[in-house]
Amino acid sequence: MRPEPDQVHRRPYDAFLSHAHVDRAFVDRFYDWLIAAGLNIWYDAKKMTGGQPIGETLQAAIEECRGVLLIGSAEAISKGWVKQELSIAQVEQADSEDFRIVPLRIAGADVASLLKGQSWIEVPETKLTSDLAARTLSAFYPGDHRPDPRTSKDVYLSASWRSADNASALAVSRLLDKSGLRLIGDFKDQKGFGQNRIQSIIQSCGAFVCVIPYRDSEKASSAEKHYNYFLTEIDLAAKAQIPSLVIADPRVRRTDGDDQAWLRLDTQATECPPGIQAAINDLWDEWSAPPQPHEIFFAADLSFPSTRPDSDARILIERVTGMRTVTGNEIREDDLQLAIMQRIKRAVLVIADISGTTADSFNLDVCIEAGMAIASEANLVLMAKGATRRPPFMLRRAGQLTAYADETEQLALIHSLIRGYRRRVINAELNRY
Repeated sequence: MRPEPDQVHRRPYDAFLSHAHVDRAFVDRFYDWLIAAGLNIWYDAKKMTGGQPIGETLQAAIEECRGVLLIGSAEAISKGWVKQELSIAQVEQADSEDFRIVPLRIAGADVASLLKGQSWIEVPETKLTSDLAARTLSAFYPGDHRPDPRTSKDVYLSASWRSADNASALAVSRLLDKSGLRLIGDFKDQKGFGQNRIQSIIQSCGAFVCVIPYRDSEKASSAEKHYNYFLTEIDLAAKAQIPSLVIADPRVRRTDGDDQAWLRLDTQATECPPGIQAAINDLWDEWSAPPQPHEIFFAADLSFPSTRPDSDARILIERVTGMRTVTGNEIREDDLQLAIMQRIKRAVLVIADISGTTADSFNLDVCIEAGMAIASEANLVLMAKGATRRPPFMLRRAGQLTAYADETEQLALIHSLIRGYRRRVINAELNRY
């Protein structure tokens, strides 16, 4: 059964790979790389069998996907199924802005007649480059309006994103965004409510805002299906002891707790009244340092380009997870070794690239940082450039060492590792609504 437009995130495939068969050599390589990056891709060469009606199959396949990767070559534009696939994708996108169309242009093909008003990812020589890799993966995560996680004030936002009842949520979100706060939420396609995960994300923020719409019942309790996740998150924020603001439809009354401090805003309101504006302004001042801030420690030879703050690897990590990345040389403490150990211990994830200066060697300093992660029972993943090989003896408790050949493979590997740590930066999505 096809999910409703608001439920695109429940579809099983990340993207449908639309292409002309003349481009098959490049598309095969591209598909293998997408799979290595941890994406689930619908590709006719792998999914279609003989005897199926092509038109009906393509329609049904795209309706199982959250987006389309469109390979626009001269051949694809002039004939074939690509135009029909794009037409189906555009209908899907019109139904839901969560559906993404990611177009790639092969060798400067004239794509003006195919898709207007959207930027293309250039593939000048049908080669899978690191720039193409970084831009493709980033395209799966919406928007460029993302406050810097190094300096932002993070607020967990609990709200409805259903088009039928999210007007008040959008009004509050835009006001929070305008005030300079970074709005954090869980990724839509994470499986289940995951209370421990939600609790961890809430504790990584310095304030909490909940916008409760009216959903066919005036009585709200943790046992009431219409409101249970809102109230559970309110209780988790109270447990974390962070400044909180609850804004609910006037008809909604909590029956299993106190709602006297709740502010009121009609579900269909598109503007916030002065009282709510004042409360949001006060929240900026009340914001406090998070109990358990989220960051990813990236351990690698500090001469490697990937450790630079503006590297594709670190930008990708921060875009996908919404978390700050940190390297050892960015920590400024008198007792540097102790400070590094503490940051590794509290990191949500430690990515250790233990590559040495030769294809079969390891970096000693990074191995020590990885050892710290093991000793502190932090989440640790190991990678290294070069041939597949076993890690040093004392690091083998961390599990498999994954090898990569070049920056393109490294980006795929990093993306596959961090998908489980995705968080939403809601500021980046607001222009879609």
